[in-house]
Amino acid sequence: MTIYCYDGSFAGFITVLACCGESGECPADITRNVPAQRGLFCEVSMVETDWWGYGRFLEKIARVISRHALRNAYHAFLSEDAGIEMAIHRYLSLGLLEGRRLDALLADKRVRPVHKAARKVRNEAHRMKGFVRFREVRHGFFYAALQPDCRIFTLIAPHFCTRFSDQNWVIHDMGRKEAVFHDASRQQWAVAGTDLALEPEYTDREMFYCELWRRYFSEAAIAERHNPALQKHMLPLKYRKYLVEMENGGP
Repeated sequence: MTIYCYDGSFAGFITVLACCGESGECPADITRNVPAQRGLFCEVSMVETDWWGYGRFLEKIARVISRHALRNAYHAFLSEDAGIEMAIHRYLSLGLLEGRRLDALLADKRVRPVHKAARKVRNEAHRMKGFVRFREVRHGFFYAALQPDCRIFTLIAPHFCTRFSDQNWVIHDMGRKEAVFHDASRQQWAVAGTDLALEPEYTDREMFYCELWRRYFSEAAIAERHNPALQKHMLPLKYRKYLVEMENGGP
């Protein structure tokens, strides 16, 4: 039995699945890091990303199963849930046998975990489109911080590229220490690792409008209808840290 290690990218993961498909071997595990402990009869194989093999295996999944299944696998991968690699491996292996019937097998334990993880990622990406708060920085761009549970940049970046195509902006994932950068002149975006040593220096105009927005948010609240439990349900605490209107505790 073999434990396969890859570089953490979706292309690297698909490369591992392609290697397993060619060899016919069922992996003991698929992981981003070399395990500290391994089974007595397990060996570790480091797999380098093969872009040609990656593209060929994606085409096979789309042709034999469906593009919808490929989308589910990708979104589930972005969840970064423990053991999600092996769950996707089982899901796609079943799909290569069942073909286009795969996503109709809702009772199958090899299908449910992938559907659940993919749905979680899509739901969070949808929420974050409404929770991102851009703030104008003195260096001539707009900056927004967030800390999502899943790696959702590739799902939300196209949305903001369309809405703010004429602006240079950065969305920073504080937990993973990476950001998506948008270049207005090239109409392109890219994800790169980055850290934030100091709080960004916002413009005076930004600080003025932030205060106006906080004041409006507070004054518009109806005291008689104050319902903290419902508010917490609709807007979980974990999403409030980087919301301008909640910086002072909210209404």
